[in-house]
Amino acid sequence: MKIILHLALAALALTVSSAYAQPYPNKPVKVIITYPAGGPADQIARELANGLSQSLGQTFVIEPKAGASGSIGTSFVAKSAPDGYTLLVGAGAPHTAVPVFTAKPPYDGVTEFKPIVMIIDVPNVMVVAPHIKANNVKEFIELAKTKHMTFASTGTGSSTHLAGEIFQIEAKVKMTHAPYKGAAPVVNDMLGGHVDVSFLNLSAMLPHLKSGRLKAIGMSSVNRAPALPDVPTLTEQGVKDVTGSWYGLLAPAGTPEAIVQTLYTAATKYFNQPEVRARVEATGSEIKLLSPKQFEDAMIAEKAELTELNKILNIRIE
Repeated sequence: MKIILHLALAALALTVSSAYAQPYPNKPVKVIITYPAGGPADQIARELANGLSQSLGQTFVIEPKAGASGSIGTSFVAKSAPDGYTLLVGAGAPHTAVPVFTAKPPYDGVTEFKPIVMIIDVPNVMVVAPHIKANNVKEFIELAKTKHMTFASTGTGSSTHLAGEIFQIEAKVKMTHAPYKGAAPVVNDMLGGHVDVSFLNLSAMLPHLKSGRLKAIGMSSVNRAPALPDVPTLTEQGVKDVTGSWYGLLAPAGTPEAIVQTLYTAATKYFNQPEVRARVEATGSEIKLLSPKQFEDAMIAEKAELTELNKILNIRIE
């Protein structure tokens, strides 16, 4: 009887130790997105989850936690265990803008996270409502100097808000900011004639632009977007430095380097496939695969730039 018991205990110990020895990931992984379903964060998160699932043989589950300019979901991940089972597909604003514009930020967007891979850049596109009779930036600026204009964003401190603020500085016009809780209500109010212009992520606006419901007059990107080759950049039209946004994969600070490298290798291998790259870029995004160190350096530099910019803008998030 004692021999049987010893054998049973030995088998149990072997089972437990082998379970712990299984390589990461050995259970489903939660991927938090900080904006509503259907937008760029959701699109790229689902593409990423598909690729990681294929490569690593485990389920990656998308879980939206939207609100407060992306800071609700970002804060949740910052406070999660650094074990690789709660990840974040984050955007630039919650990491580099919200902490600058908030008097008492709920987290540090750089030091409380471990960057894994920056995946895409998404340009913002300047879109005018149907009632605005301007076909290019010059015509819009002339019109804005004769009538009161309202520009809509997806929230105070978002890249769409910053784009509008920088546009005003560069174009020497004054508009009223109207913050919304996502791109969908902005589109609805533009179509309804309640707001005049927006600077939303191209991937969110592309269906409405291709349908002809709204009109694009400028891009924030350095080069024209392949998805809208006939729309000139803002720089081409004399307005510089209007921002877009990036989206990338991050983990809580303290996540083991081995896990970070596993995720980075799997993600870059997936997004470097020509068919995947073509599918992502067809949505208006640009693949931009930065390593963990490059990603961290980019966030630090962006936060420093926004700190200086806010000395002029004086944006405050309550």
